Amino acid sequence: MPAKGRAVTEGTSKLYNFLLLRGFLPVTGESMAVFRSFQYDCVLMDLNATMAASWGIEFNCVYKIIRDCLCNVWFCGDNPFYGGIPLYFALHRSGDIPADSLRQIIDLLYGLSREANIPQLSIGAIDQRLLKDFETLEGYTVKTEYSDDHSEYVYRTADILELSGGINLNKRNRIKKFLDKPLVLLHPVTDDNLHLCLEIENQWCKGRNCDYCRSFAGCEKKALEYMVKIFNHRIHRGLIGFIDGSPVGFTICEKISSQSASLFFGKSTVNDFFVYLIYMSAKHFFSDVFYFNINEDMGNPGLRTFKKHLGAHTMWRKYFCIFTKTGECL
Repeated sequence: MPAKGRAVTEGTSKLYNFLLLRGFLPVTGESMAVFRSFQYDCVLMDLNATMAASWGIEFNCVYKIIRDCLCNVWFCGDNPFYGGIPLYFALHRSGDIPADSLRQIIDLLYGLSREANIPQLSIGAIDQRLLKDFETLEGYTVKTEYSDDHSEYVYRTADILELSGGINLNKRNRIKKFLDKPLVLLHPVTDDNLHLCLEIENQWCKGRNCDYCRSFAGCEKKALEYMVKIFNHRIHRGLIGFIDGSPVGFTICEKISSQSASLFFGKSTVNDFFVYLIYMSAKHFFSDVFYFNINEDMGNPGLRTFKKHLGAHTMWRKYFCIFTKTGECL
């Protein structure tokens, strides 16, 4: 039975225990060290070790290494954000998965799904560049699903820093409200001040409907609590912002490679301050990085408006593939 994380249904508990009996392991804070060796050097945040560990605990994930590939299992419960599926598998590897290995992995997971009476094998978080490898797998009929709700907002870091042209005038003005103001201070996130991130998150959560937030993709507050436990100052970067001595906003990020950096967590209790924090995080830590990913909007109207208007961006697509053996009747 899952001991922590998001609420699970009776059916989810049975699936969880079923997979443990077949060699899958629960995600814990220590799992990140394992996950990092499988981290794919790409833009997609779902394939990042930090996200897989912090949110994996919240979702009661389990994992197993199969054919030199890390296989994470995400339990969806009754969350409508995932379209009613009980769980999906996500495959991680530090590079492309060879076709013969991918076929063997899908065969194994398909067999597990049938044994557990799961109506379909769903593979999620498939990077748009790797989709063809899944869609052309011999022996299977593959249904591909995509939604903007699951895509990630990826910006050119240079665009965030330049904010040139009349279209960005409003954003420049919002940032200028806090630039070079004596009462506005920024401090790097460290082990000693991490607790302030949780305090800001708690303040932000006050007056908001927890059920509404969880209806999108789980409890970010819980995931942040796990993030605090696995925070590593040699890997993670971030800023805490103060106005008149009070902490009012934070970011927690990571440089993945020279190509990409990701914003994992961030909040502000002051209007427009989060735009300033994103700008300053990019400036302080990632000016040499090409892409800056600030994650998906999960179908949340407020997040969608904010991220679409933050600047020019690419919707980095990730897909779900549903597998049925060719000729098999369900």
